[in-house]
Amino acid sequence: MKKILQLLLATLIALPATNGWAESLDKLVPDCAEILGKMKREDMINMELLKEAKGIVILNTTSFSIGIGGSGGDGILIAKTDKGWSGPVAITTDGGTLGIDIGGANIDIVILLMKEGVVSKWGNGDHFGTSSAGAVLGPKGGATVDATMRNRDFNVYIWNSGAKLGVNFGGFDVNINEEGNADFYGKPMVSAKDILNSVAEVPASKKDGMARIYDLLK
Repeated sequence: MKKILQLLLATLIALPATNGWAESLDKLVPDCAEILGKMKREDMINMELLKEAKGIVILNTTSFSIGIGGSGGDGILIAKTDKGWSGPVAITTDGGTLGIDIGGANIDIVILLMKEGVVSKWGNGDHFGTSSAGAVLGPKGGATVDATMRNRDFNVYIWNSGAKLGVNFGGFDVNINEEGNADFYGKPMVSAKDILNSVAEVPASKKDGMARIYDLLK
């Protein structure tokens, strides 16, 4: 019994590091396109608000509330520039919560970033405190958008009917997957800042993969 408990504990501790995080962008891009497409087909995302967003985060996260707490996952960050939407930055998140209050479940999240400073904060691989009042459930589909929604830091959309949104959004870290970005862009020293400012452009061989995401953002 003691050995079984030790094995279980070791498995729980290892979960965040072995749940498919730090995926390559070649895998993240189609996965995130599927998440965005699914939410758009279900008329979850308010397109008026999406058009006003300065950036977008698409994540698959896993909540760990049994024994170890916290949540984490991986996905992409894209910014709106004068040239249109930037290329993707591969990111991971860990610790804290992302508005999720259920355990052990894979959850898809789309976060509209409404301010350029917030986009920069994600792109810098920053920490979000335990109280992010600017993160609340975004208006669904064709719902009327008002000034309060436009002035939020985040508008959050989640694919899980049992999840609680706008609560405990914070206490997590954003990490830039530098290896994933370097492999995708073919530039060992490519920075998230250059990607988000469209200084580093999506390679021609990768544009077909991003085309679906760009179409969904229209």
